[in-house]
Amino acid sequence: MNSDNKIIGGMLGLPNTVVPAKSSKPVDWMFLKDSNLFLVNARSGIKILIDLLEPTNVWMPSYLCPTMIEGVDQKKTNLRFYEIDYNLRIPSVNWIEQIQAGDIVAMIDYFGFPLDINVATLAKKRGGLVLEDACQALLSEYVGQHADFVLFSPRKFTGVPDAGILASCCDVMFDNVELEAVPVLWWLSRLEATINRREFDQYGCERRWYQLFQATQATMPCGYYAMSDLSKQLLRKSFNYSDIAQVRIENYSVLVSKLKDIALFPKLSEGTVPLGFPVRYSRRDLIREKLFQEQVYPPVHWQLDQVTPEEFRGSRRLAGHIMTLPCDQRYDKADMERIAQIILEELGW
Repeated sequence: MNSDNKIIGGMLGLPNTVVPAKSSKPVDWMFLKDSNLFLVNARSGIKILIDLLEPTNVWMPSYLCPTMIEGVDQKKTNLRFYEIDYNLRIPSVNWIEQIQAGDIVAMIDYFGFPLDINVATLAKKRGGLVLEDACQALLSEYVGQHADFVLFSPRKFTGVPDAGILASCCDVMFDNVELEAVPVLWWLSRLEATINRREFDQYGCERRWYQLFQATQATMPCGYYAMSDLSKQLLRKSFNYSDIAQVRIENYSVLVSKLKDIALFPKLSEGTVPLGFPVRYSRRDLIREKLFQEQVYPPVHWQLDQVTPEEFRGSRRLAGHIMTLPCDQRYDKADMERIAQIILEELGW
């Protein structure tokens, strides 16, 4: 497919090979360390960590992926929220005074950008244990520097069928955590989805991958399930992460040069490797519909209805205005210019 009719967006497809990919520069990636807990998905990491630490409270940001809550058994643990405003910032630290020793404080590296270091430091001083949600920051350089635990979701950056990783930055280890194999039928459907997406990208066949992806998302397991051997081997051998990071950074730069006025992050900070290019606009749904018509599919991170309390108005407002433009390694400068042109024409700029 050429750039004018290529489908842009959606899940990544399975790699063509498990032949080792040589990196242009050696990097000791934190998410590949042997001491990590390799799981079927990230939400399982939240559940297991809570079971292990038994905190009185789990603090989560008011702007978050709803799946994070699935790992919290609210019959045993109090789920508390702290405010994230319209600019993805934490406007007040007053809530930190309520943190009890041993509480888990989840903080998100939104779209690959670093968490609030000041808040993380204050939470740790109160005896809180900081869980850095780096699910959108797999390749960002700063991850883990201010956290007790780090959560990764390689599926958002690579075409593996399953993968969630929990890493420890403190003296808590996972040696005694026993895992079982993921449900076979679910995993086979997920594998089929990633294969179908690969074939679709290469040959333009039917979009069966989308139906399979939606079905497996709706039935995603959460618990003591291990990452599949296939996904683990792919992560260790099949990706040149330095090249992936470079392409994402270059694509982000193209978009920011053309869409800076609606970019949530108009500057890519040093060491940040973006998940995507988040934009914010009051007429988002009209622009998104136009992109759909042109076969560009930007996701919304996230829908917060019935997830966080209505009092967090900034988060709710942001959820209604934000969408994430794809800028991953499947695409190039021409693809980014195509996306930007569609949006600029719709905005009348």
